[in-house]
Amino acid sequence: MYDLNDEIGIDLDNFNMDEELKLFEDYTPKPTEILIRLYIQPSKTKGGIIIDNSKGIYNEIVGYVAKIGKLCFTGEQYKDWGNWYKVGDWVVFPRHAGIRFTYDKLPVFAIVDDAPIGIIKDPKKVN
Repeated sequence: MYDLNDEIGIDLDNFNMDEELKLFEDYTPKPTEILIRLYIQPSKTKGGIIIDNSKGIYNEIVGYVAKIGKLCFTGEQYKDWGNWYKVGDWVVFPRHAGIRFTYDKLPVFAIVDDAPIGIIKDPKKVN
């Protein structure tokens, strides 16, 4: 099991998508995969109060699309409906849909282009 305190969560109160996406400028996903920045609540408040992240694992079914491989959405199944999400969209996906790793202390997930099951506006609503 990993330690959530070693990873950088997402503070949605001060979230800036443009700044977040810059964190992945030098990352190139496999051509048929997307990179998702996992939503993990911050482990501390700005004032230094430690937040109980015992539920943190449940947040790992939602994140925003940070990068899309160049061959995503090119399969036969996409000919009628194309790509239904884009970089910056918050998506929900199955917990075991891909490979979880950290990139510069940022929790991320690499999954195939058809793994997300929906687009959401507020990741705090998923648990």
